[in-house]
Amino acid sequence: MAAAVISSPKHRAQILKSPSEASNLKAAAAESEKGERSYRNEFYELAERHFREAMRLAPEELYPMSGLAWTLYDSRKWDEAFPLFRKAHKLHPGDGGVRRGLGYLYYLYGRIGEAKKMLGALDKEKWPELINIDDEMSERKRAGLPTPALPGEEGVSARLFEFLKPKPTKAIVPDGLMEALGAAPPKKQKKKTKPEDNQRISLRPEKAEAYAGKLLFRDMVKIPGGKLSSASSGRIKPFRLDRLEVTNASYAGYVKEERVPGPTFWRWPRFAGPHLPVVGVTWHEARAYCKLAGKRLPTEDEWEFAAQGGEKRRRYPWGKKFRARFAVFGLQPDMGAPKGVGRHPGGASLHGVEDMAGNVWEWVESKFMLDRGKPEAVVRGGVAYRTLRGGSWVNSRSALAATSRTGDLPGRRRPVYGFRCAADSP
Repeated sequence: MAAAVISSPKHRAQILKSPSEASNLKAAAAESEKGERSYRNEFYELAERHFREAMRLAPEELYPMSGLAWTLYDSRKWDEAFPLFRKAHKLHPGDGGVRRGLGYLYYLYGRIGEAKKMLGALDKEKWPELINIDDEMSERKRAGLPTPALPGEEGVSARLFEFLKPKPTKAIVPDGLMEALGAAPPKKQKKKTKPEDNQRISLRPEKAEAYAGKLLFRDMVKIPGGKLSSASSGRIKPFRLDRLEVTNASYAGYVKEERVPGPTFWRWPRFAGPHLPVVGVTWHEARAYCKLAGKRLPTEDEWEFAAQGGEKRRRYPWGKKFRARFAVFGLQPDMGAPKGVGRHPGGASLHGVEDMAGNVWEWVESKFMLDRGKPEAVVRGGVAYRTLRGGSWVNSRSALAATSRTGDLPGRRRPVYGFRCAADSP
C-alpha cells in the first residue's frame, strides 16, 4: 500500500492528530493568544498563567513555550526562562526568536562562547538587547547583588564581567537613558533655533565622515530592485535599508557628536531604554542623523517595496496572514510604549528587515500626498507634510499592512514616531 502524501500543514494535522489532540491544540492556541495580549501590555503574571495553561494542553508546541520563555525573561525570572528556551531550541532549532532569547541568556550568564554560537558576533549595533543586559548587570553590581550564574552552577562566577562592563561610549543621553549608558548630559545649545515646523538641522561636514565610520553599514539589508506596485510607476533601483529601527543607544551618539538636545521622551523611563527605538524625533532630526551616518531616509516607494518583499506584494512584511506575535501594536497610549528592536524575527520582511509593522511609525523622505497618483502634497502654514509608514505600538492591526501610511508636519514630535536609514547600493 502506498504511503499517504501529506500535502499541507492542515492536511498533516488532520492525519496525524486525533480529535482530542486537535481540540487541545485549538484550546492552546486560544490561551496563547490571551497570553500574547497580556505580554504586550506587560501584564506578565497574567501572561504567564495563560502560557502555562497553553503548555499544559500542548507541551511541545512552539508558540506557548516561547511565549512563556519570553514572559519569564522580561519578568527577570531568568533561571526559569533558560530551560524553556533551551528546550524550545532543541525542539524547534529553526526559530529565530528562541535562538535570540537563548543567546541573550548565555550572554547574561557570562557564557560568551555559547552566546556567540547563538548570535554570531556579539555586535551591540546588531543586538541592542546586549546593551540592556550590560546595564542590568551594572545596576546589580552597584546594588551589591551577585551576578547571575547559569542554572546548576550556583556559587560559580560564570559572569565575565570585564567583558560585559560598558566600555567608554560617546553616547550621551539625558535622564533615564543617560544613567543607563553611564554618560553625562550634553551641553545646552546657546544658539537660537527656528520655529519647530521650519527647523533645519545643520551638519558639520568635517564630522560626517568620521561619524559615519562609527555607525557603518554592517547591519543593513540589501534590497534588490524591481517593479513597483500600481500605486507608483517605474522601477526601484537596488538599495540598502537598516535591518532595525534606530535605537536610543545609536541616536545618543548623534546627540553628543552634534551637541543637540536629546528627544523629550527620554525623560520617561518607558521610552528611555537603550535597546528601544528612539521616538519623538522630527523628520529634520531623523534626516540629519542619517546624513551624518553617511546614509539617508528611504523614499516612500523604497520603504513600501521593502515591506512588501519586493515584487512578492506581501500584505504584511512576513506574509499574507496577520500574525499578532510578529508585531508590537494595540497598546494603551498612557501606559504602553514601543518594545526593544529585533525581538520579533518572525515578523521580518522577505529580505530580513525587522519591525516594519508596528512598534513605531517611521519617517521617510517623501512628501505626504493623500493620493499618491497625484503630486499634490498636504500643506499647512506653508509647510509640506512628510510621510510616515508602518504603524505603531498604539495602532490597531489595520495600520500594520505594508501599504498603511500617514503624514504629519516635519517638525512634529510624537512618542510613536521613529525612523530607520537607507543607502544606495555600492
